Amino acid sequence: MLQRYADRLAQHLVGPHSRRSAIIDEVLDGLQCATEANLEGSPDAEKAAHRAVQEWGPVRDVARAYNDATLRISANRLSLRAVCVLPLLAATWAYALLGGPPGPWGYHPPLLLTGLSAVAFGCVLSLAGAISGLRNGSGIRAAGAPRDVTVMTGTLAALIGMLCVLAALVFLLLNRGLSHPESLDWPMVSIPATLTVVSGAYFALSLKRFLSVVRGVGPS
Repeated sequence: MLQRYADRLAQHLVGPHSRRSAIIDEVLDGLQCATEANLEGSPDAEKAAHRAVQEWGPVRDVARAYNDATLRISANRLSLRAVCVLPLLAATWAYALLGGPPGPWGYHPPLLLTGLSAVAFGCVLSLAGAISGLRNGSGIRAAGAPRDVTVMTGTLAALIGMLCVLAALVFLLLNRGLSHPESLDWPMVSIPATLTVVSGAYFALSLKRFLSVVRGVGPS
Protein backbone atom coordinates (compact mmCIF):
# COMPACT_ATOMS: atom_id res chain seq x y z
CA MET A 1 0.00 0.00 0.00
CA LEU A 2 2.79 2.41 0.91
CA GLN A 3 4.68 1.59 -2.29
CA ARG A 4 1.56 2.10 -4.40
CA TYR A 5 1.10 5.53 -2.84
CA ALA A 6 4.71 6.40 -3.60
CA ASP A 7 4.39 5.14 -7.18
CA ARG A 8 1.32 7.29 -7.79
CA LEU A 9 3.12 10.26 -6.30
CA ALA A 10 6.12 9.71 -8.57
CA GLN A 11 3.88 10.10 -11.63
CA HIS A 12 3.06 13.70 -10.62
CA LEU A 13 6.54 14.88 -9.61
CA VAL A 14 8.67 17.18 -11.76
CA GLY A 15 12.36 18.00 -11.76
CA PRO A 16 15.59 16.04 -12.21
CA HIS A 17 15.69 12.32 -11.50
CA SER A 18 17.88 12.76 -8.41
CA ARG A 19 15.39 15.20 -6.88
CA ARG A 20 12.39 12.94 -7.58
CA SER A 21 14.20 9.91 -6.17
CA ALA A 22 15.05 11.81 -2.99
CA ILE A 23 11.40 12.85 -2.59
CA ILE A 24 10.15 9.29 -3.01
CA ASP A 25 12.67 8.03 -0.44
CA GLU A 26 11.57 10.74 1.96
CA VAL A 27 7.88 9.96 1.46
CA LEU A 28 8.39 6.22 1.94
CA ASP A 29 10.37 6.87 5.11
CA GLY A 30 7.64 9.18 6.41
CA LEU A 31 4.90 6.68 5.57
CA GLN A 32 6.81 3.90 7.29
CA CYS A 33 7.23 6.00 10.43
CA ALA A 34 3.53 6.89 10.43
CA THR A 35 2.61 3.22 9.99
CA GLU A 36 4.81 2.18 12.91
CA ALA A 37 3.23 4.89 15.06
CA ASN A 38 -0.26 3.67 14.12
CA LEU A 39 0.67 0.08 15.02
CA GLU A 40 0.93 1.11 18.65
CA GLY A 41 -2.86 1.50 18.77
CA SER A 42 -3.72 -1.36 16.44
CA PRO A 43 -1.93 -4.63 15.64
CA ASP A 44 -3.37 -4.69 12.11
CA ALA A 45 -0.53 -3.65 9.77
CA GLU A 46 -2.84 -3.06 6.80
CA LYS A 47 -5.09 -0.73 8.76
CA ALA A 48 -2.04 1.08 10.14
CA ALA A 49 -0.69 1.60 6.63
CA HIS A 50 -4.09 2.76 5.39
CA ARG A 51 -4.28 5.33 8.19
CA ALA A 52 -0.75 6.52 7.37
CA VAL A 53 -1.71 7.08 3.75
CA GLN A 54 -4.81 9.00 4.83
CA GLU A 55 -2.74 11.15 7.17
CA TRP A 56 -0.40 12.15 4.34
CA GLY A 57 -3.35 13.24 2.21
CA PRO A 58 -4.25 13.10 -1.49
CA VAL A 59 -1.40 12.34 -3.86
CA ARG A 60 -1.99 15.45 -5.98
CA ASP A 61 -1.82 17.78 -2.98
CA VAL A 62 1.41 16.21 -1.75
CA ALA A 63 2.91 16.32 -5.24
CA ARG A 64 1.93 19.99 -5.64
CA ALA A 65 3.73 20.90 -2.42
CA TYR A 66 6.89 19.04 -3.44
CA ASN A 67 6.77 20.49 -6.97
CA ASP A 68 6.51 24.01 -5.59
CA ALA A 69 9.59 23.32 -3.49
CA THR A 70 11.42 21.89 -6.51
CA LEU A 71 10.57 24.96 -8.56
CA ARG A 72 11.79 27.27 -5.81
CA ILE A 73 15.04 25.35 -5.31
CA SER A 74 15.77 25.29 -9.05
CA ALA A 75 15.01 29.00 -9.38
CA ASN A 76 17.25 29.97 -6.48
CA ARG A 77 20.12 27.85 -7.75
CA LEU A 78 19.98 29.29 -11.26
CA SER A 79 19.55 32.87 -10.04
CA LEU A 80 22.59 32.58 -7.78
CA ARG A 81 24.71 31.23 -10.61
CA ALA A 82 23.59 34.03 -12.93
CA VAL A 83 24.43 36.63 -10.28
CA CYS A 84 27.91 35.14 -9.82
CA VAL A 85 28.78 34.47 -13.48
CA LEU A 86 27.31 37.38 -15.41
CA PRO A 87 29.17 40.41 -13.98
CA LEU A 88 32.53 38.67 -14.13
CA LEU A 89 31.98 37.45 -17.68
CA ALA A 90 30.76 40.83 -18.95
CA ALA A 91 33.66 42.70 -17.30
CA THR A 92 36.20 40.25 -18.75
CA TRP A 93 34.78 40.66 -22.23
CA ALA A 94 34.62 44.44 -22.01
CA TYR A 95 38.27 44.53 -20.94
CA ALA A 96 39.31 42.17 -23.76
CA LEU A 97 37.41 44.09 -26.47
CA LEU A 98 38.31 47.59 -25.30
CA GLY A 99 41.85 46.84 -24.22
CA GLY A 100 43.13 45.20 -27.41
CA PRO A 101 45.57 46.68 -29.90
CA PRO A 102 44.50 49.86 -31.76
CA GLY A 103 42.48 49.28 -34.92
CA PRO A 104 42.35 51.29 -38.11
CA TRP A 105 40.07 53.81 -36.39
CA GLY A 106 40.83 56.59 -34.00
CA TYR A 107 37.92 55.67 -31.73
CA HIS A 108 35.91 52.60 -30.87
CA PRO A 109 33.40 51.82 -33.65
CA PRO A 110 29.70 52.53 -33.01
CA LEU A 111 28.83 48.86 -33.47
CA LEU A 112 31.10 47.92 -30.58
CA LEU A 113 29.64 50.58 -28.30
CA THR A 114 26.12 49.58 -29.32
CA GLY A 115 26.91 45.93 -28.62
CA LEU A 116 28.35 46.77 -25.22
CA SER A 117 25.20 48.77 -24.48
CA ALA A 118 23.14 45.67 -25.32
CA VAL A 119 25.39 43.65 -23.02
CA ALA A 120 24.85 46.18 -20.23
CA PHE A 121 21.07 46.03 -20.73
CA GLY A 122 21.15 42.22 -20.62
CA CYS A 123 23.19 42.36 -17.42
CA VAL A 124 20.64 44.67 -15.79
CA LEU A 125 17.73 42.46 -16.91
CA SER A 126 19.43 39.29 -15.74
CA LEU A 127 20.55 40.67 -12.38
CA ALA A 128 17.21 42.35 -11.68
CA GLY A 129 15.35 39.13 -12.45
CA ALA A 130 17.75 37.02 -10.40
CA ILE A 131 17.59 39.32 -7.37
CA SER A 132 13.79 39.53 -7.60
CA GLY A 133 13.51 35.75 -7.77
CA LEU A 134 15.91 35.23 -4.89
CA ARG A 135 14.15 37.80 -2.75
CA ASN A 136 10.76 36.13 -3.14
CA GLY A 137 11.99 32.53 -3.16
CA SER A 138 14.40 32.37 -0.24
CA GLY A 139 13.97 31.91 3.47
CA ILE A 140 11.56 30.13 5.78
CA ARG A 141 8.71 32.46 4.89
CA ALA A 142 9.01 31.61 1.21
CA ALA A 143 9.13 27.90 1.98
CA GLY A 144 5.77 28.06 3.75
CA ALA A 145 4.07 30.43 1.32
CA PRO A 146 2.13 29.47 -1.82
CA ARG A 147 3.97 29.48 -5.12
CA ASP A 148 5.10 33.01 -6.08
CA VAL A 149 4.89 33.88 -9.77
CA THR A 150 7.72 36.38 -9.25
CA VAL A 151 10.11 33.51 -8.59
CA MET A 152 9.34 31.99 -11.99
CA THR A 153 9.32 35.23 -13.97
CA GLY A 154 12.43 36.54 -12.23
CA THR A 155 14.40 33.39 -12.93
CA LEU A 156 13.24 33.28 -16.55
CA ALA A 157 14.29 36.93 -16.96
CA ALA A 158 17.68 36.11 -15.44
CA LEU A 159 18.26 33.20 -17.82
CA ILE A 160 16.98 35.05 -20.91
CA GLY A 161 19.08 38.09 -20.04
CA MET A 162 22.11 35.86 -19.59
CA LEU A 163 21.63 34.20 -22.97
CA CYS A 164 21.13 37.58 -24.66
CA VAL A 165 24.37 38.83 -23.17
CA LEU A 166 26.25 35.73 -24.30
CA ALA A 167 24.82 35.99 -27.82
CA ALA A 168 25.75 39.68 -28.06
CA LEU A 169 29.29 38.95 -26.91
CA VAL A 170 29.72 36.20 -29.48
CA PHE A 171 28.38 38.52 -32.19
CA LEU A 172 30.80 41.26 -31.20
CA LEU A 173 33.71 38.84 -31.23
CA LEU A 174 32.83 37.50 -34.68
CA ASN A 175 32.29 40.96 -36.11
CA ARG A 176 35.54 42.31 -34.71
CA GLY A 177 37.51 39.18 -35.55
CA LEU A 178 36.31 38.99 -39.17
CA SER A 179 36.53 42.70 -39.93
CA HIS A 180 39.74 43.66 -38.12
CA PRO A 181 41.43 40.63 -36.53
CA GLU A 182 44.57 42.66 -35.89
CA SER A 183 42.63 44.77 -33.36
CA LEU A 184 42.16 41.82 -30.99
CA ASP A 185 44.59 40.39 -28.51
CA TRP A 186 43.70 36.75 -29.23
CA PRO A 187 45.37 35.19 -26.16
CA MET A 188 43.41 37.68 -24.03
CA VAL A 189 40.18 36.97 -25.89
CA SER A 190 40.51 33.17 -25.85
CA ILE A 191 39.76 32.89 -22.13
CA PRO A 192 36.42 34.78 -22.08
CA ALA A 193 35.50 33.20 -25.44
CA THR A 194 35.86 29.72 -23.97
CA LEU A 195 33.91 30.73 -20.87
CA THR A 196 31.18 32.19 -23.07
CA VAL A 197 30.71 29.00 -25.06
CA VAL A 198 30.63 26.86 -21.91
CA SER A 199 28.28 29.26 -20.11
CA GLY A 200 25.99 29.50 -23.14
CA ALA A 201 25.64 25.74 -23.37
CA TYR A 202 25.05 25.41 -19.63
CA PHE A 203 22.45 28.18 -19.30
CA ALA A 204 20.63 27.14 -22.48
CA LEU A 205 20.27 23.64 -21.06
CA SER A 206 19.31 25.11 -17.68
CA LEU A 207 16.60 27.23 -19.31
CA LYS A 208 15.21 24.16 -21.10
CA ARG A 209 15.12 22.17 -17.85
CA PHE A 210 13.61 25.02 -15.86
CA LEU A 211 10.86 25.47 -18.45
CA SER A 212 10.08 21.76 -18.20
CA VAL A 213 9.73 22.13 -14.44
CA VAL A 214 7.48 25.20 -14.86
CA ARG A 215 5.27 23.39 -17.38
CA GLY A 216 5.15 20.31 -15.16
CA VAL A 217 4.08 22.30 -12.13
CA GLY A 218 1.33 24.11 -14.02
CA PRO A 219 -1.32 26.29 -12.38
CA SER A 220 -2.50 25.56 -8.88
